[in-house]
Amino acid sequence: MISSAVIEEETRGQLVRDCPGTPHHVCCGYRTIDLIEGCPLSCSYCVLKGYLNTPGIRVHADMPLILSQLEAAIDTDREHVPRFGTGELSDSLALDRRLGFNRPLAEFFGQKRKGLLELKSKWASIDHLRGVLNPYTVVSFSLAPPRIVEQEEKRTSPLYKRLKALKKAQDWGSFVGIHFDPIIVYPGFEKDYEYLIDDVARIVDLQRVLWVSLGCLRFPPRLFDLFLREGRSTLLHGEFVRGEDGKYRYLKQERIRVYRLLYDRLKAKEKGLFIYFCMERPDVWEAVTGTRINKSEELIGLFDERIHQCYGGAL
Repeated sequence: MISSAVIEEETRGQLVRDCPGTPHHVCCGYRTIDLIEGCPLSCSYCVLKGYLNTPGIRVHADMPLILSQLEAAIDTDREHVPRFGTGELSDSLALDRRLGFNRPLAEFFGQKRKGLLELKSKWASIDHLRGVLNPYTVVSFSLAPPRIVEQEEKRTSPLYKRLKALKKAQDWGSFVGIHFDPIIVYPGFEKDYEYLIDDVARIVDLQRVLWVSLGCLRFPPRLFDLFLREGRSTLLHGEFVRGEDGKYRYLKQERIRVYRLLYDRLKAKEKGLFIYFCMERPDVWEAVTGTRINKSEELIGLFDERIHQCYGGAL
């Protein structure tokens, strides 16, 4: 059970927004539903620590207004299959038994059938959504080796519970998503991620995984200082460079090596997996996959193709 101070705020302005993306990097065209600001799971590397400066967790509970904004966003996008998620400024499931936001959202997308809702989480609690989950709600989990979960994600669900929740969502008729993000480099990480991917392939039906994202650890300067103060040696292992967006990242050649390791292992398990990189440069895409993605619009087009491949005429 998670206990956190929740402050309900008056809902003002636009809460359905385009993901801000990162300059000079390819963005997937995701749209955020900013119902909740703040996360009770408090992972050690969480970028929210560098951006949200208000105490407690703030919620915007005016669901009719939010649904009207979603309706407008879907109806005005005639070129693509719009994808929305609630996991940008919080965890999509950590507080949902208490707040109950996901049920009306899932019902809305199930009735609308013109867009997808992604619930992205590290908190493996979905039983309360049985009967409301539908093919238009994608249940996604961020996955990491048990060592990282135990050291850096201490308040989250253990890996085996996340994998069981993914399998359960598939059994209930939903597509699922998998996010290896952030991928953290430390001595022996290669073998740990190999075992992790083996576990995923053993428990989850990879043919019903809608997408997989790969993203290496990245963080703003404020978190770099925090890692130093807290002695986060695992997070600071390796060499970092400060990028054009001001965030620290592993050196490019190291990121390419890491991505190739996971990409090849995943493709060996299921050749048809749709794998994309979160906030990466075109030259990194080309080095890992052999395909150069120069613009965000190109990646959004690949998402459309993948969705139509899986859903056929149902979207």
